[in-house]
Amino acid sequence: MTRTRMAVIATIMATLALDACGGGGDSPAPAPVQAPAPGPAPAATAGIFAVDYGQFSGIYTFLDDNRFSGVHVIDGIGLAGHPHAKLTATNSLSARESISWANFIDDAAEVGAQEPHGVFGRSFEGGGVEVSITGSMGTFHAKATTQMLYGDGSGKTLYGNPVALSVAAGAYTGYVRTVGIGQTRQGLTGATIDATGHVALAVADCAYAGTLVQHGSTGVYDAQVSASGSGCSFHGPLTGLLVPTAFDGRQASWALELDTADNTRTAVFILDPA
Repeated sequence: MTRTRMAVIATIMATLALDACGGGGDSPAPAPVQAPAPGPAPAATAGIFAVDYGQFSGIYTFLDDNRFSGVHVIDGIGLAGHPHAKLTATNSLSARESISWANFIDDAAEVGAQEPHGVFGRSFEGGGVEVSITGSMGTFHAKATTQMLYGDGSGKTLYGNPVALSVAAGAYTGYVRTVGIGQTRQGLTGATIDATGHVALAVADCAYAGTLVQHGSTGVYDAQVSASGSGCSFHGPLTGLLVPTAFDGRQASWALELDTADNTRTAVFILDPA
């Protein structure tokens, strides 16, 4: 056998050995990695929700710091109550907590009173919330499947898509309900919000003035208001929230929900564009 022929045979044998080991040729392409299926959307933990208990309805605001503030409305009567509290992170339908609850109509004189044994729980489900509240009228349950939306069909939420103060600025009409000062419903004689966050409200015996500061990037505004006037029964600052209750893309309606630090006195203003 010639030396050249032996070299060719050696080369062929080396190539066969390399192929047997998986080298020297194209390796099979690795199987594609399958991306994990997306999980369920995270549950909401804050927002503005409309709930309907049947006997009455509510607009509830839950903030990212676990503050809860709401208004109750009854058809033909209007503003009926104002539950509020600093809830814990573990508050739920099965772990309800005591709350403050100004009830504006549950007394013969209709001057309102604080509910002595209010209890509340909420559990977030996807983009909605389920709630349970107990007071002198009984125990009620309701559910909202989505946050409250703009009324212009845009799908924007009142909580996540803020109505700017420059848009809110202007004159309003409306009324106020109070607890703790022996006063029935009063119509407003003046109400304005300006683009810098100043709010001014007036009724027959009180003038209210204060400031509004946007709560983070949300559509809710933290409010601090003082009352004055020779016949005014409020003393000390009132703090709470200015909450949008409707927006048609041009004008908004609001609930200004205010309480004293000891929760013995309450003033809730319902504001509609003049």
